[in-house]
Amino acid sequence: MWNIDTSYRPEFQSTFDRLYEKLAVLKQSRPLPAIALRKIKESLTIEWTYNSNSIEGNTLTLRETKLILQEGITIKGKSLREHFEAKNHEKAIDYLYTLVNETYSLRSIDILSLHELVLRMIEDDFAGRIRNGGVRISGANFIPPNASKVSQLVDELIDFVNRNPLNLNAIELATVFHHKLVWIHPFFDGNGRTVRLVMNLLLMRKGFPPAIILKNDRKKYDEALDMQIKITV
Repeated sequence: MWNIDTSYRPEFQSTFDRLYEKLAVLKQSRPLPAIALRKIKESLTIEWTYNSNSIEGNTLTLRETKLILQEGITIKGKSLREHFEAKNHEKAIDYLYTLVNETYSLRSIDILSLHELVLRMIEDDFAGRIRNGGVRISGANFIPPNASKVSQLVDELIDFVNRNPLNLNAIELATVFHHKLVWIHPFFDGNGRTVRLVMNLLLMRKGFPPAIILKNDRKKYDEALDMQIKITV
C-alpha cells in the first residue's frame, strides 16, 4: 500500500549520521540522575505542549502554559478550551511515557487513547474515535480519504511501521508515519497533536528525545507536509 521513494537518502545521510552520533552520546550519559531526569521531563512537557498547541491555534504563551501545568493557575482572558488543551496534552505525554520501551510495537489502541486524552472535556463525542464522515482541511491542497477507508488505512500504516519492510531508520520511519497519518486524517479534530505525539513515541522507543516542532517553524512544517502530501496523492 505505502510506496515510499527512498531516493532522498544520499542527500540526508549526513543528517542521519549526525543525529545518531548525538544519540550515542546521550546513551553514554544514561542513566541520568533522577532529579535531573525529572527536571528535563518537566521542561520538555511545557515546551512540547506549548508548541504543539500553538501550531493548532492555541493562544497561550509559553509562560502561561507553564503556570497552568505547574501551578494550576487560570489565565484571565483565555478560553476554557485552551486551558483544557494544555492540561490534556500534558496527560497525553504522561501516558506516552508509560508506553515507551525499546520493544514497543505500534497499536491502534494507543493512537486512539492518545487522541482521547487530547480531546477529553473538549469534544468528548469525538475523543478516541475514528471519524465517520468527510473532512476538509483549511488551506490544504488535498482532500483526506473517504471515512469508509480510514480504519483500513490506519491498520495498513500500523502494519507498515511494525514490519518496516524497507528497513527505514527510526527517523525515517517516524517521519513516514507522520506524513501518512496526516494524509489519512483519521479524526474530526486533534489530528496534529495526536500525530506529533505518536511520531515521538516511535522516536523515543529507540532512545531519541522527543522532537518538538516549534511554533516559529510552522510555515516550514506546513510546507514540508504539503510537499509530501502531493507525493502521496
